Amino acid sequence: RLATERLGNESAGVMVMDIRSGDILALASTPGFDPNAFNYGLAQDDWDRLVTDTRKPLMNKAVSGQYPPGSTFKVIVALAALEAGVVNAGHRVFCNGEIELGNHTFHCWKKGGHGNMTMTQAIEQSCDVYFYDIARRTGIDRISEMARRFGLGTTIDLGLGIERPGLMPSREWKLARKGESWQVGETLITGIGQGFVLTTPAQLAVMTAQIANGGFRV
Repeated sequence: RLATERLGNESAGVMVMDIRSGDILALASTPGFDPNAFNYGLAQDDWDRLVTDTRKPLMNKAVSGQYPPGSTFKVIVALAALEAGVVNAGHRVFCNGEIELGNHTFHCWKKGGHGNMTMTQAIEQSCDVYFYDIARRTGIDRISEMARRFGLGTTIDLGLGIERPGLMPSREWKLARKGESWQVGETLITGIGQGFVLTTPAQLAVMTAQIANGGFRV
């Protein structure tokens, strides 16, 4: 309640769960709406305001909002790279703030770079250049397969009937959906949770629980 009061009318969605049992301790989406208004007949102007509001009060963002996961996705990329054997935990990358691919420059969030990074350090400091590097070595299909094992790209089946699956792209998906081949640059931006990849807050909660509890998917 305090958190939603502080957010005011800003958009947010959250799911808090017990990482051992899978019990959902809190599920919230803001801004919301007063359901009592529908019992007495909603005026057309009020309905129009609800459906045109850019903050989408009628959507349960915790389970239906699909957003780029950003740096929370980097642990999936690390796991995919380790399992594929393309790197080990001691793999080092020197981050000077950017990486070149063809005629395009991919930047790290930290201008000037992080310097020499191990995997643990790259996760701790969220170094984009490190994850560009290991994503390119791993490939999109291995990353996609690992993400699906952690519940991304599919619904959790909470029984609410309104869940969205998000999107975990692959070479096959892009060819079928876009009629175009997958590009290496798209693998790089997927490596930092951007590009085509979309997740819900609920999916990220389940993913994080599985990592935190030692691999058991609740």
